Amino acid sequence: MTSSNDIVTLDVGGHTYRTTVSTLTRYPDSMLGAMFGGDSVAAFRDDQGRYFIDRDGTIFRHVLNFLRTSQLALPEDFTELPLLEIEADFYQIQPLIEALASYKARLETNPCEFEVVFLHLDTGNRFARLSVSSSSSEVGDKVNGFLQGIKEENPRSISDAGRLPALIARLHDDGFTVLSHVNGALHKDKEGQLKGIQEKWVLVRKVSRNSPHSKCAIGKS
Repeated sequence: MTSSNDIVTLDVGGHTYRTTVSTLTRYPDSMLGAMFGGDSVAAFRDDQGRYFIDRDGTIFRHVLNFLRTSQLALPEDFTELPLLEIEADFYQIQPLIEALASYKARLETNPCEFEVVFLHLDTGNRFARLSVSSSSSEVGDKVNGFLQGIKEENPRSISDAGRLPALIARLHDDGFTVLSHVNGALHKDKEGQLKGIQEKWVLVRKVSRNSPHSKCAIGKS
């Protein structure tokens, strides 16, 4: 029989965590609440006696921190939001799911804190085609400037697919980090014909409220 004060050692995807039953059962309706909230723990043990959960061990630290504090505290350069959303849904921690939805909404709609670049590579035509959109015209001009520089440095490169890694590298050097990356599969057009792979990237950069690039900045640049 488990007690709420019992210390529990977990093996999550090869990563070891030590916590208490009361932390794991903070939300009784969650999967962890069901696993550790009964008279006996409904989980397998590894060869060292740790409770084994076959999930992403690195991302679990954010899940566990939320269980400890009921607050979502992610680093500014956090780039694994889609994976954390998947894990929150797997563990069925509804408050964490809602906190992530709010976090994502703020990220997508608040130009006062983040600059966003969207890259869409479509290989469906004879040559790959890269489309770029952004959270502001200033950011768009910067990205187009990067692309123009890459084209001038590599005049023989005619493929946008070949320019994409260099563009991402320049954005990274400029302070952007990858928020999400989706490498799609073959898709059909309106006529039902198979087209090429669509690849989508979202990169973000945190902006100070006093930065001249922020729409919330005081005064004019």
